[in-house]
Amino acid sequence: MEAHQATANHWVLVAEDQPVAYSAFSGRLPDVVQIGGVWTPPQLRGRGYAKCVVAGSLLEVRSQGVHRAILFTSPENLAAQAAYRGIGFHPTGEKFGLVLFKQD
Repeated sequence: MEAHQATANHWVLVAEDQPVAYSAFSGRLPDVVQIGGVWTPPQLRGRGYAKCVVAGSLLEVRSQGVHRAILFTSPENLAAQAAYRGIGFHPTGEKFGLVLFKQD
């Protein structure tokens, strides 16, 4: 957490003074980030919080010249896949669920 804080590579979404979702970059280059560590407390899932925190992080780094993002999710995690598709990601067909985001 200290490393993420020192490099501004993580985000917390807060709703009504309560942390509701978290996202971090597990890798970063000048024009691409790897999203990792997306989490929402189980009792708050299904409300779009993870989608919002990931989208917000991407908006922030887009202003810094980042135009691509990648992330991984399991084939069974259909809720996460739907959320990521909703913000512009698409599956690549790779075995491990590699997903790429491309800004048009």
